[in-house]
Amino acid sequence: MIWLLQQPEPLVGLLTVLTTVALAVLGLLLFRRLVSQTRLEKANSVSEQVFTIAGVLYAVLAAFVVVVVWQGFDQAQTATESEANAIADLFRDSAALPPDARPAIQQRLIAYTKDVVDEEFPRMRRGEAIDQQSPRLTQVWQSYIQVQPTTQSEIAFYKEAISRLDDLGNARKTRITTSLAEIPNELWMLLLGGGTIVLIFTYMFPTPDLVVHACGVALASALMGFVLYLVFALEHPFVGALSVQPEPYVHVLQAWSNAK
Repeated sequence: MIWLLQQPEPLVGLLTVLTTVALAVLGLLLFRRLVSQTRLEKANSVSEQVFTIAGVLYAVLAAFVVVVVWQGFDQAQTATESEANAIADLFRDSAALPPDARPAIQQRLIAYTKDVVDEEFPRMRRGEAIDQQSPRLTQVWQSYIQVQPTTQSEIAFYKEAISRLDDLGNARKTRITTSLAEIPNELWMLLLGGGTIVLIFTYMFPTPDLVVHACGVALASALMGFVLYLVFALEHPFVGALSVQPEPYVHVLQAWSNAK
């Protein structure tokens, strides 16, 4: 279903809402044919109380899921920025390392950053899995392993650089993990099933005016459809228009290019 997020965002969102509204109103028309108004009026007091309970429970569930997926999206954004910041710090601190080691370190940092922008982000936007181990990052590590600091200043900056390399690796792992994270299918079933139940309860109000009743159901289902689309979009933080972008890495490359 990830391919849906690769389509124009307004179109997918509109289709999701319209489909939800159409199914809800169609269900209302079918329900009104099967159940008489008299019967609904007799059960009105009970149906209102049960609807209130069901509505509150579903609202709590939907809010919980939205918070969970938003936290995942925010974690992906934070990991991306942290990784780019670590690269920027490594670029800056490389100037304090031995002169013979600087070119290899800087060139491999540039190669890794370009690989993230040009290769990994396009693949993540297509929903593809990214390997935790990056050959480009391994080459960066190898460049640092070959460094032989001699002065106190070089030793201090070298230790700090190794620490920043660890931060870069951890941020990379978090970025990749969040790109593959999904809410369980059982939770999707609960969202869809619970939404269906809540909408069915809206059919039970004994309203003689079918048009007014249909408008109320349509508005409720439109809101529900939008929430479901939002959950689906945030569930995949690197796919679609509403996604984490590689701008922090691009800014690092631009800053290094301007500093030359």
